Amino acid sequence: MFYYLGIDVGKFSHSLCLLKEDGSKTIFQIENNRSGFEKLRKKLDVIDTKNILIGMEATGHYFLNIYDFFLQFGITVDQLALLNPLQVKSFRNTNLRGTKTDNVDADRIASLLRFGDFKRCNVSIDNITNIRELTRLRSDLVANSSSIKRKIISVVDRIFPEFGTIFSNKFGKTALELMIKYPTPEELSDVSVDELMKLVKGLSKRGISKDKIKKLHNAAKNSIGISFGKIAFKIELEILITRLRIFKEQIDSLDKTINEMMDDFDTKLFTIPGIGTTTGPAIFSEIGKIENFPSAIKLIAFAGLDPKSRESGTYQGRTPISKRGSKYLRNAIWYSAMVACRVNPTFKKDYDKRRKNGKSHRYSVTAAANKLTKVIYHVLKYDCSFNPKKLV
Repeated sequence: MFYYLGIDVGKFSHSLCLLKEDGSKTIFQIENNRSGFEKLRKKLDVIDTKNILIGMEATGHYFLNIYDFFLQFGITVDQLALLNPLQVKSFRNTNLRGTKTDNVDADRIASLLRFGDFKRCNVSIDNITNIRELTRLRSDLVANSSSIKRKIISVVDRIFPEFGTIFSNKFGKTALELMIKYPTPEELSDVSVDELMKLVKGLSKRGISKDKIKKLHNAAKNSIGISFGKIAFKIELEILITRLRIFKEQIDSLDKTINEMMDDFDTKLFTIPGIGTTTGPAIFSEIGKIENFPSAIKLIAFAGLDPKSRESGTYQGRTPISKRGSKYLRNAIWYSAMVACRVNPTFKKDYDKRRKNGKSHRYSVTAAANKLTKVIYHVLKYDCSFNPKKLV
């Protein structure tokens, strides 16, 4: 007797449907805790688990705990089918009533497994998982840092708007140290130029000229920054800069750990122009096993870089990318493509041609990202170094 176990995964509880090959089924619920898993274990003990296929939606992170439970129980990866939520939704809609409950979803998943017309999502359970989690965390920290930088600029533009005209990089060591030490133009103008020179000495690799310090000092004396609310702005600026520095330290620490982990993998990915120590680990870990993608087109779709057609009759709208799949992979490839358009002659030529034809920067880089994904697929599939002669 063969069994199909469909699971509708929830945060606090799961609905399950155990469907036999003869069509009979049992629907039950378990809590998402140790006692719930023990209840499930007892039900599985009475059947031959070699003859079972288990399916669940790959939604968020809630499936991971029960997925790991099955692995610990002795279920093999081949017996675990992670299903695309869009595929489950499409199959659910074959029900004319359009009914949706947790029990119905579990039943539908079990039936989908029984019919066999489904595609699996990929999940990594090896060391690549560690790299993927850390690169995603790094991406989120960078996004948070960017948000803090925008807030810092907003504060500085109000209390010392001239500061940005002196420092092109407002977030270098010298600029941040001056903002912390002398957050208002009044405080900065009360200090002599020589004292400022002593403060900034050694903070910048290239150093800072006395003329620039004089220019800053003069700008502080003649600043048009607002005079009210400065107590609050000073506190806000200090907190924001402290948070920015903490994020910077955490990102640097993550970079070191990620690169050490990547040393365990012999990959030719870094031979591709535009892919560096930041984007490379993200691309490598998000893709996982390249064998999971039968073609470059499938990888492009997984990255969400495939075009989404909008046509109806004689109407033909814009063709944006689908943006489905892994946003972390899509972003890493996109930024790698932007670099490739600067450093690689072929990518640069294609980019310049599109720009001359009136295409936007974003469109041109996205087209390059699509092409770069094909290169990534070839390098990983055949475990070969990048060959510029094959790039057309």
